[in-house]
Amino acid sequence: MPLSTINDSDLDRLGLETPIGRIDRALKQLWEGDEAKTRASLINLAIYTEDGCQLVADNELLDHVAAQHACRALLILALPEAQPPRARAWIQALCRPYQGKQIVCSEQISFVLEGGDAAMVQNIVFAHLDSDLPLVVWWQADLTKNFEERLYSRIDTLIIDSARWEDPARQFDALLAAMNAEGGDFDLRDLAWTRSHFMRTALAACFQDATACHNLSKLQTIRITHLKGQRTTALLLAAWINQRLKASLSVELIEKDTGPALQGLVLEGEGVRGEVRRDCDSCFVRVSATCGEHSREDLLPADVDSDAELVTELLSRFHGSTLYSSMLPFVRSMLK
Repeated sequence: MPLSTINDSDLDRLGLETPIGRIDRALKQLWEGDEAKTRASLINLAIYTEDGCQLVADNELLDHVAAQHACRALLILALPEAQPPRARAWIQALCRPYQGKQIVCSEQISFVLEGGDAAMVQNIVFAHLDSDLPLVVWWQADLTKNFEERLYSRIDTLIIDSARWEDPARQFDALLAAMNAEGGDFDLRDLAWTRSHFMRTALAACFQDATACHNLSKLQTIRITHLKGQRTTALLLAAWINQRLKASLSVELIEKDTGPALQGLVLEGEGVRGEVRRDCDSCFVRVSATCGEHSREDLLPADVDSDAELVTELLSRFHGSTLYSSMLPFVRSMLK
């Protein structure tokens, strides 16, 4: 998508267009003479995309995230096929009131890189980081040739959404190769995995009593109902279940055209059944478990849904441990 196809009104939302060589000076001028505003930054947060249609949504997402996490925000739209090569930049302050007195602001720098190859992307990212703060990158595109060692070796936390990949098998292969290569020791977070958090928590509630735990070995099948386009999310959930049970239960996936990403989960075996169900637009999940004559039901809260909420949640706890990386080989083996 060439830059000419992006509406000027969309570009205007990115703030003040600024020559790249003057970005630092222009950012400094944002704060001069305004003592009510305080610049704050705890991380560098970069969003990388190759889809011009995401520009407005990503700009709004950064505004939402910056309201909860002070950061140097970088929005990077790379258009590798556009010619001739050209780079444009915009700056703006993302400000929120703090304790009713001060205004606390994050800085956002947005870039549109026509002909944006790996070298251009790396130069833009590395030249505009805020001091030695951690670098968190949400890589929205496929892991293209722009995702190379010189870049990912500098990333502290990489956020992906494997549910967006058209060819997840190929992309997981590229991801595993990067993680096993020199410099591939970044912390990895997948929004597809995060979406299953409430299902995993609810499932644990199904089998928390001694009777149910004693019969876990009788489970034979997993049936997951998911929204169209969220097959990878469902497979991640199935892989986690098999890994936790140290089993190889058969998996059935049911696709729906509407509703939340994950809508239902049923585990069944001889004399034992556990179900987690989330109805459309519901903020809760219904949990039921049956084991012989024993049964129980419960109602638990569901997690957040939007990308902005998911990323904000990730940043709130991205220093915590995750089982995700250990599951990647299992998920890859389930992909055809």
